Order: sequence, then structure tokens, then C-alpha cells
Amino acid sequence: MGKFSLLLSLSVVGAVTILAFQGNQTSVDTRERQSLRQGKVIARQIARSGYNSVLSEAHKADGPDKEVGQVVSAVDTVQGEYEGGTYKAWLKKISSSAYTAVSVSRFSVADSLVEYRMGGYANNTMKEPTVETPSQLNVTFEQSVAGYCSAVYLKRVKPGTKPENQPDPEMVFPPGKDRNGASASYEKTIEPGTGLNFILAVDKGCDADYPYDFPGDYDHVQRSFKQDVDKLNTMREAPYGMVEETTIGSSDGWRVAFEDQRIHSKNELWDIKENGYPGNNGWRLNNGLRDLEEHGGVPDFNDQVFNVALADPNSGST
Repeated sequence: MGKFSLLLSLSVVGAVTILAFQGNQTSVDTRERQSLRQGKVIARQIARSGYNSVLSEAHKADGPDKEVGQVVSAVDTVQGEYEGGTYKAWLKKISSSAYTAVSVSRFSVADSLVEYRMGGYANNTMKEPTVETPSQLNVTFEQSVAGYCSAVYLKRVKPGTKPENQPDPEMVFPPGKDRNGASASYEKTIEPGTGLNFILAVDKGCDADYPYDFPGDYDHVQRSFKQDVDKLNTMREAPYGMVEETTIGSSDGWRVAFEDQRIHSKNELWDIKENGYPGNNGWRLNNGLRDLEEHGGVPDFNDQVFNVALADPNSGST
């Protein structure tokens, strides 16, 4: 065999070896992502078990003659094991007449520790949703009950990009109302490390001409997160939106809920987010998510509620 043929053969063998390695590595990475997603689901179930356990203890300690402080003091931290993980749960006094339950779970998967916290809404500490792998996203309305027209925009906060070079908000849903069950896709591939800020743009009269100019053609704009002026591209939770991490099918995702009116003070908004509706002992949960309902003259966060699911751009579907 000539030197050229030998070199060519070695090059082909090397290329095949590299491609095989890359293929195996991609498979490993995919399996790890799937394991972590499943780990989040299990960690959430574990946290729910702890949450239910401590509430059960609270109901045993409660009574018509008991003050909130007495109930909270009577219930120790509840610890347990469930589905191969562990949880700690406790009560938190949130006012003179109410308490809430908090549960934190831990579950090991793929050499990583997954934690999930349920209950005890922490004021202004929710981190903005961040894409971990190249993704497209789908938005599906769970609830759309307000009489105003509103549009949904996505503001991407790209890593390593100055604020002035960040992309402008992009429309995902055009203005409309009564959209229960409606879906729309944002089909551009979003790069890893990108933060997601969901924006509700409200048109009270539903009378602006198309195409809508953002934000000028809207009466007001509600952001789920706002720019932290002290830190580059750092986002802090805003008062009008409520974002909760969830798992939709096999995908990571979030439920985004908005109070779409501007008639409540920021203190009222934060009070509801922290403590739940008046008369409740914190937030009632439904499948681990806050149970949103129409609640009269207080912020209810059920005006526009939608689920956001991430999808692999190479999967062929969103």
C-alpha cells in the first residue's frame, strides 16, 4: 500500500472514530438531559408528599381555640423519604391569622442533586426562566378570562450580550381574548443560557390597528421580570406576573400567570403572591401549582395564564 493510500485510510478511520465518539457523546448528553427532567418530576412528587404530610400535622394541631402561632409551634419540621429521595417540610406563619406550608425535596439523578421547593412563596426571588439546551418553545393558554385584548411577547436575554444589543420583544400571540386552549409556537432556535421574559401587552379597547406597534399601541405592558439596573442582564421578578416551574410532558417548562389590570398597588400584588388569597392559609395547590381563581377586588393572577413548553429543534415537533 502506498503512503498516500495509507494516510487516506488512517484519515478515514480517524474521521469515523471521531464521528462515532461524537454520536455516542450526543446520546449520553441526551440521556442525561432526559434523566434530569425525570428527576425534576420525581423531586416535585417528593416535595408534594412532604407538603401534604406537614399540612396533615397542621390539621391535627389546629382547632377553633388555637392561634396561628400555637399551631406553627406545635408542628415540628417533618422529615421523610419518598420515591428514593428525601424531604423536609414545615409551617411558616405569614400573618396573625394564617400560615402556609413549605416543603423542600432532594433527589439524586445522573450524579446530580435535584432540589424542589413547594409553597412559601419567596418575595422577589424567582429567577427568570433560562434555556439550558438549544430549544424552541410552544405557548398554550390554560386560562384567558379577562375582557381586555392582550398579546404575548417574548423578550430573549442573550448571554454575553450588552443590553443595547439584545433583541427586541417579539410577538408570540397576537392581541385577542377568550383563548382557552389556544396554542402558538416560537420556532426560532433559542441558544443555551438565554433568559426568557414573558410580556403581556394589554389593549383595553381591542381597537388598535394592525400591525400593532410595541409598546405604543397598547394601554399598558406587564412584564414577568424586569431588568436589574445594577447588574448586567440580570432580571428580577416583577409584581404583575407569576412564573412557576413545571414539567409539561417530557419537557421542561413554566406556567406564566398575569394580573392584567393596573388598578392594584404593588404592595397588594406582592402580598397576594406571598400569602395567597384573603382567608386562605397560604396558597392552595393544584398539582403543585398555585390554585388560581377569580377573587373579586384583589389581584387574582388568573386573567391570562399560559403554559410554556420547550422542545428540541431537531425533534420535528414543538
